[in-house]
Amino acid sequence: MATASLRVTEYESAGLRLRLVRPPADLVPYLSAYYRTEVEPGVEVVDWLPPEEANLRTGKADIYEAVIGEGPLQAVPAAVLSGPTDRATRLRIAGGKFWGIGLTPAGWARFLRTPVCTMANRFCDIGQSDAAPVLETMLLRLCDIGDDIVASATLITDTFRTLLGEPPDADQTIQSVHLALLSEDASSVGDLVALAGMTPRTFERFCTRHFGFTPRVLLRRQRFLRSLGKYMLDPSMKWIGSLDTHYWDQAHFIRDFRRTMNMTPSEFAALPHPISSAAVSVTSANAGVAMQALYHPQRSTDSELGL
Repeated sequence: MATASLRVTEYESAGLRLRLVRPPADLVPYLSAYYRTEVEPGVEVVDWLPPEEANLRTGKADIYEAVIGEGPLQAVPAAVLSGPTDRATRLRIAGGKFWGIGLTPAGWARFLRTPVCTMANRFCDIGQSDAAPVLETMLLRLCDIGDDIVASATLITDTFRTLLGEPPDADQTIQSVHLALLSEDASSVGDLVALAGMTPRTFERFCTRHFGFTPRVLLRRQRFLRSLGKYMLDPSMKWIGSLDTHYWDQAHFIRDFRRTMNMTPSEFAALPHPISSAAVSVTSANAGVAMQALYHPQRSTDSELGL
C-alpha cells in the first residue's frame, strides 16, 4: 500500500495531532475509519466525547483514563475493545500515541460475531473478550509500528480482510436498518419496523443484539448527534439553530442533552473539546459527516467508486 493510495485527513493544534485514514472500498461497509491520535509529551487533554459506535483502540500514554457515563475515571488498557455508547465518555490523556479503528454495526457482526449488547456502554481489555486473537495481535503490533502510517494502515486492512469470511445471515438487514437510522426520514420505531419486516418485539431484540440498544434509544441518539454535530461544525451558531427537525422544541433537546452528556448545552459549550473538535474536523473532511456514529457506509462506498 503506497502513501499516495491512502486517503488521510489531518488536524493539528496545541500539542494534539489527529490523522484519519479511509479504509479501502471492500471494508467501508464494516469499518468507518482508522485514526491515529498523538498527544505531545507534557501536554494533557480532557474531553467529553459524544456517543459513538464500537471501536478498537491501542496505544501507550503517560496518562490514559476514561469513564463512560458517570463515575470515576479508570485506567484504559493498552489494547481496548469498546462497544457502542448512548452517553458521553469522559477522557483524560497525557503524552501518548494511539491507533483506533471504528466498527459499524455490520462490522461488529462480521468480525466479532457476538451480540454487541454485551459491550454496550462498556470497554475492556481485548484479551479478556471473545474477540478473535488475531485482533489482539494486530493491536499490540500497532503499538510497535504505529508511527509508520502506511505500515499501520496495511496491517489493519490485511488483518480485517483475513477475518471477512462469509457474511452472517443478518448482514444485509443490519446494513439496511443502519442506513435507515442514519436517514432523517426515519422518525418513529414504526417506520423502522416496517422496513425490517419484523414484528415490533422481534425488531427490538434484533436492534439490541446488533446495535446495542432498543430502536427508541437508537432514534433518540441519532437525532441528538445530528444536532450536536451541526453545532460542533459551527460553534458560533446558537443551539436553537442546530436542532434536528425531530425535536419538538428546545426543552426536548435540553432533556436529551442532560440524559446523554450529563450536563446542559451551555455547560458543554463552556468546556474545552480538543479531541472531539479534532475528530469532527477530520471526520467531516473525510467522510462528510461530523462524527463516527453518523458515518454513512453506502455514501462512502459510492465515493470510493467515484459514483
